[in-house]
Amino acid sequence: LQQLHKTSLDSSFQSLEKINKNQLFSLDNPIVISLIIIGVILVVTYIYYRYVIIPMKKKHLQEEENLRLQQAELMALFAELSPDPIFRFESSGRIILANNSAHKIFPSRILVGETVHTVLPFLEKYDIKDIIADGKSVSDTFRLGNNYFQFIIEGVKKFNVCQVYGRDISELKHTELELKNALSRAEEAKQLKEYFLAQISHEIRAPLNVIVGYSDILTEELKEFKNDDIANILRSMKNNSKRLYRTFDLLLNMSQLQTGRYDARFEKVDLYAMLETLEADFRSLAEEKNLDLHLNKNIPNGAKVIADHYSISQVFINLIDNSIKYSSSGKIDIVVYKHDSKTCVDISDTGKGMSKEFIDKLFTPFTQEEMGYTRRYEGTGLGLAIVKSFVEINRAKVKVKSEVNKGTTFTIIFNGEKI
Repeated sequence: LQQLHKTSLDSSFQSLEKINKNQLFSLDNPIVISLIIIGVILVVTYIYYRYVIIPMKKKHLQEEENLRLQQAELMALFAELSPDPIFRFESSGRIILANNSAHKIFPSRILVGETVHTVLPFLEKYDIKDIIADGKSVSDTFRLGNNYFQFIIEGVKKFNVCQVYGRDISELKHTELELKNALSRAEEAKQLKEYFLAQISHEIRAPLNVIVGYSDILTEELKEFKNDDIANILRSMKNNSKRLYRTFDLLLNMSQLQTGRYDARFEKVDLYAMLETLEADFRSLAEEKNLDLHLNKNIPNGAKVIADHYSISQVFINLIDNSIKYSSSGKIDIVVYKHDSKTCVDISDTGKGMSKEFIDKLFTPFTQEEMGYTRRYEGTGLGLAIVKSFVEINRAKVKVKSEVNKGTTFTIIFNGEKI
């Protein structure tokens, strides 16, 4: 192989030695031809780069610049046409853009070039450089002239500027102030109503207590005369005084429930003791209508529950009062018993009963099955609405069964909390 390689080189040098001076630069010389081809390639490459590639690059850059300018023009046009004020300023605080809406707020000032803090004083409490550096966005509400504006301050880190977008919220602010004033007036009216009810209740209860007291004294003093007419008159005075007393209790209770100012105080309540007292209080009213009123105690060891004493007593007062009111003959039974380990109280009557359609709206305030001036039964229509609310306060349940002309049974079911 070495011998063959040596022989090839010797042959090449011998060929070159044979070329004379005239042939050195002739086209017969392969080196000249190679140089010419290389030169042509370089010239073509230069021409292509100079007259094709460079113009294409320039055109592309020009198109990009035109697009950027168009976008900038569109954004500027958007800012100008925006119905809300827009400000743009540098980190130094110098305003470089303010749209038409911004100039309308300050009609006598040239905003571009001014310091933003002199135009929007609320910005003094913010570190503008920090907002721009971190690209933060904060909001604030400020009053300019007679109008309220909500401003969004947004830093644009890429361009080292900050933009403020405003929105006129004057109408919303005025509505908010009107609502606050209306709420304040409502609170005053509510307090005035509570004060009025408390005062009128005291003014009426005081003479009613005197009437009831003297009625009891006269009843005792006239027992020996055995005058049925006088006895009936005195009993009617006493019962109607109690009825008026209960009406004011209903109004006060409803007022407390509607305003959310009823404070329940839970304690151990002896249902037997409570119902015995109520039986004695309502006996006179029942006797006036020739009704039998009975309390049946079916729990041997007593009936004690955890409840709010006042509200649960009002539940039974309203239910017993209704039973007597809507019964013209027969009896009212108050039955205390256990069912599924829960203490229950039934208040049953043999009165007029209710239709199934009315039972669905039974606990709606100011509602009675017979409405208007021609109704046969008096009352405010508040009793059962208060019963429902007070039962819920005591975490108990109320159920009702009724049949027209046969009577009604209300059942109060206590939740069975351990005492």
